[in-house]
Amino acid sequence: MATSGKVDLSDVPWEEVRDTPLTPEALRTLRYFLITEGSTFFYTKALMKTNTAVREPEFIPFITAWLYEEEFHGRAFRRFLEAWGEDIGEDYRNKFFRKRAINEYIDELGQKVISHVFADSFPALHMVWGTIQELTTYSAYQALIERVNHPVLTTICQRIMKQELRHYAFYRHNARRFLASKSAQQVTSTALKISWTPVGDGMCPTAEACHVLRFLFDGADGSAIPKIEAKIRELPGLEWFDLFTRYVRDHHLTSAPQAWMPRRAESRAAAIQAASL
Repeated sequence: MATSGKVDLSDVPWEEVRDTPLTPEALRTLRYFLITEGSTFFYTKALMKTNTAVREPEFIPFITAWLYEEEFHGRAFRRFLEAWGEDIGEDYRNKFFRKRAINEYIDELGQKVISHVFADSFPALHMVWGTIQELTTYSAYQALIERVNHPVLTTICQRIMKQELRHYAFYRHNARRFLASKSAQQVTSTALKISWTPVGDGMCPTAEACHVLRFLFDGADGSAIPKIEAKIRELPGLEWFDLFTRYVRDHHLTSAPQAWMPRRAESRAAAIQAASL
């Protein structure tokens, strides 16, 4: 709460956004970030109906700050895409919310029920879920910087990443604390195995989630997803966690074509040439 605030973009040169080319695949990925970051209001609305909102004193203050910061992450991507020339529209949030997948409705109902039936275990589930999603988002921004190689976008992502890292640290600290009981570990593991999907899948069509996981992580062929899973397996009772790997394998996601990110290849070639001089 003491360090929260909107991401500072006051010095971003928006007029330079179109100076660097972007592939259609990169723009498709940025639209996914726009929706994912812009949907936090709907997640918060559902979370405030859970039993944890009343039982845990740190929950509402954190969620309030988290929502505020995430809202401005979404606004940052909206402004970037508008500077690129896209017409996002004032009602873009309502459009994707109305089209969300059925699993989003089920998740909302499910977390409300679990928070009342398993009142002592739901905080662990929520914190673990947040840990996975925040770590995934942070890793995605790292990959976005490398693969798109756009100077304005890099500045935006680096500043957002600092806040995402604090969110991840909060979730992870509390996940470890709430996972102290075996019952919390069991409820958390069962719920994850039944309903977890990567961040954004549900608010966006699964096809869009699959595109992003190829573009940023090279699906099952890349090293990012095993690294994320290794961090999650450090939490008590989650030594089994491999849901990310299962997801990309089930959807047959492999390496992204180099044509999706030609500026990445240019950047690597320049680095190799500089090293040889």
